[in-house]
Amino acid sequence: MSESQKRGRLAEVIATRGGLASPEAPFVIEHREALIYMLCEAAELEHGIMCQYLYAAFSLKQSEDEGLTKDEAEAVQRWRKHIFHIAAQEMLHLSLVQNLLSAIGAAPHMSRPNFPQPASHYPAGVHLTLLPFGDQALRHFMFLERPEGMDIKDADGMAAFRRATPVMLQGDIVPRGQDFATVGHLYRSIEAGTAHLADKFGERWLFVGPPRAQATQQYFG
Repeated sequence: MSESQKRGRLAEVIATRGGLASPEAPFVIEHREALIYMLCEAAELEHGIMCQYLYAAFSLKQSEDEGLTKDEAEAVQRWRKHIFHIAAQEMLHLSLVQNLLSAIGAAPHMSRPNFPQPASHYPAGVHLTLLPFGDQALRHFMFLERPEGMDIKDADGMAAFRRATPVMLQGDIVPRGQDFATVGHLYRSIEAGTAHLADKFGERWLFVGPPRAQATQQYFG
């Protein structure tokens, strides 16, 4: 079996876009308020990413009446179905974040910044924008959803935001925000912070929300 046959299609595409990178160190989360803040950040991110997928899906043509052949129309319907499925997964992720917020005694967080996103709202390497379906949109989705350790480039016109990252000098003593590099990095930091607070203060201190506030498998397929 050849080397290319041993790898899946996604791995092949990622290999053409970049390579491997070192995983990011998780954030330091020492207080409940910091954990709540990061979960609210995750909620806003899931909400915004979901909107990106829906925008791309709704930008696709609907039928042969719009100039598509029968085969093209069928292909577009398949693409739309896949994108809607991914958007639904983002909705599930958003619900799970709200579950965690209620479990630690915080209120659900459903607000988010409107599009176009303020340049300073997320870390310099994370930029949300509404793109119609196409190569640029797919590359942007791959960049946002890439696993930690995958060094791939964002869509054209997006990569410049990474150069806006503030420089941390060796002698700096002023506190700075802890920026996440990928969606996976954010969630791994939340996981590490949750485990750290549970070990430090005990689960009975950390999880204080009423069980009835939790959405269970009864509500999710």
